[in-house]
Amino acid sequence: MQEQRHQNEDEPVIEVTESVSLVDEHVADLMSHTIDISALATAVTKQKAADAADTLEDLADDEAAEVIELMEDQAAADALAEMEVPLAVTIVEDLSADGRIEYASKLLLLLAPDDAVSIIRGLNDEIIEPIFVSMPVGYVRKLRQLCDYEEESAAGIMTTDFVSLSEDMTISKVVDLLRERELPEHVQDLPVINKNDELVGVVSLRSLLIGMSNATVAEIMVQKVAAVHSGTDREQVAREFDRYGYEMLPVLDGSNRLLGIITVDDVIDIIEEEQTEDVQKTVGAGAGEAVYSGVGEKLKGRMPWLIVSAVMMLPATYVVLGFESMIREVALLAVFMPLIAALAGNAGHQALAVTLRGIVLDEVRPDRIFPLIRRELFVGIITGATIGGAVALLLWIFGSSELETRVGIIFACAMVVSMAVGTLTGAAIPLIMKRVGADPAQASAIFLIMVTDAVAFSTLLSFAWIALQWMKET
Repeated sequence: MQEQRHQNEDEPVIEVTESVSLVDEHVADLMSHTIDISALATAVTKQKAADAADTLEDLADDEAAEVIELMEDQAAADALAEMEVPLAVTIVEDLSADGRIEYASKLLLLLAPDDAVSIIRGLNDEIIEPIFVSMPVGYVRKLRQLCDYEEESAAGIMTTDFVSLSEDMTISKVVDLLRERELPEHVQDLPVINKNDELVGVVSLRSLLIGMSNATVAEIMVQKVAAVHSGTDREQVAREFDRYGYEMLPVLDGSNRLLGIITVDDVIDIIEEEQTEDVQKTVGAGAGEAVYSGVGEKLKGRMPWLIVSAVMMLPATYVVLGFESMIREVALLAVFMPLIAALAGNAGHQALAVTLRGIVLDEVRPDRIFPLIRRELFVGIITGATIGGAVALLLWIFGSSELETRVGIIFACAMVVSMAVGTLTGAAIPLIMKRVGADPAQASAIFLIMVTDAVAFSTLLSFAWIALQWMKET
């Protein structure tokens, strides 16, 4: 958020971060009272796009659509691009349902093609076609082509709104071109193509500034170019940006023809989406589910894994059922069952999170897998012995009977085994899933809980059954 210090028109306007701007305060004041849609639209237009998006997300869907329509067109489009995609989709649908198809189309035309495609992918087919009818045929062809690319691929996230140069252009012609065109953000290098649209090099803006006006692009371009093919997975693209510090990567088809570019701001979005996606997958939530996703989409993503989770918990349930008579006889065991299961599960989740991070960052190499597993196993044994020993010591000091002391010793022994198995399983599950070609993040937590709960209960109760006569002697 910004605090603006207003000065004379011929003096600079200094924006100091950390506090709320006067515009944002005015918007907040308007929203705290009965909302005047017209006044609010005027105020939101003056906000920065990200702040305007936050304001619109705080409104009801129909109110947000009304405010959008009364805003200046470019400001409305910029805010739409910054909104959560499900909410942006809802606003476009509301505009369409109210007979404002042409205005919805106009907003999408003002967006970068990749941002427009993100919204279009979420629309119903009966809305998409009327919107396309209201757009220029050439632009519709471009959007349809982008929609046809795999969403998880490099082509699915690239933008086709970029400037490319012909290798035979002179620098003076390039300057004239750049005066007419708006460059994408963060782009310092421009791709160079030949007459067949094949990528042949890149030229930096700095080279254009210091080059002779009659020199050709071919004379100043760099021929060694980093690029990705259209089918490259977007996670791999993000790793390339992270590893080599790219600001822009061209996207090529199978014949090395230039299709589009990916910029660093696109990659930031990818990293954010992949992180949340992996977290959601580990617990069986829908990978593409967002906070504002509809009830149907949420149920579709969650229900299958909730059913799987219920089935997988049966082994732990049967373990407890098998020792029912002993638990009735030594009721103190029931107190420690949730504790040992929770601790073993937490230890497993810690190992799972670290291993998943290593896989995502490509840190887990084949020759490092065994040392990784061994290290996690040792960590589990040490933490299990420490926590189990501490619980046993506390029961010995503060316990009111010999039975509590002996149950503490049994708990400590079971804790070592359970924590060791928990950390071992947490590290092994994503590695095994990757090995068989499955997504390492997909429902890993569900499989882990099944193992840790079953092992924790069976270990504690089995050790107690073995030592039952010893406990009875108290």
